[in-house]
Amino acid sequence: MAEPHLDTLLAGQLEAIARGDLAGLHELYEATKTRLFVVCLGVVREREAAEDVLQEVYLKVWNRAAGYDPERGGPWPWLAMIARNTAIDWARAHARRTNLDGAKYLLTREVEFEPPADEQLVQAQEGDRAMREVEQLDAAAAQCLRAAFVEGLSYSEVAEREGLPLGTVKSRIRRALKVLKGRLADG
Repeated sequence: MAEPHLDTLLAGQLEAIARGDLAGLHELYEATKTRLFVVCLGVVREREAAEDVLQEVYLKVWNRAAGYDPERGGPWPWLAMIARNTAIDWARAHARRTNLDGAKYLLTREVEFEPPADEQLVQAQEGDRAMREVEQLDAAAAQCLRAAFVEGLSYSEVAEREGLPLGTVKSRIRRALKVLKGRLADG
């Protein structure tokens, strides 16, 4: 997140969690639950499953907070990565279970139309590649893209947070997406 005071707040909460402070976990949860839920939902595509994944995310944060290194990056990307990876793990496990349980599993729940596990793996790999390509963009464009597509902010919210005109944010995102499309098509 580009807001220095928010980065400082989240980093402080992670430090508190690393010391075993449950109040720090509660504060972090309140500050990040909506945006991390959006990250989870974007991967698993089911509200109830995203809620379950989000709970697992905060368990991982509780267990891994001592491993957060501010020298390697800000707290929001670290949290978003945990959420995204946890959601991908859920999607892979869910796909395996569907394949293993077959008809029995399908009889116990509504049929969902989701891609096969190999397609999900390809999508996950493409997502990883796309994120690497985002890191190669200029910092301003990358920040706007991450805010809109990882954090789930609207273009108006990105403009407000970055202190930019809405048109500038839209232009940056549109140009960045065009560059990404070209790079991803070449690879």
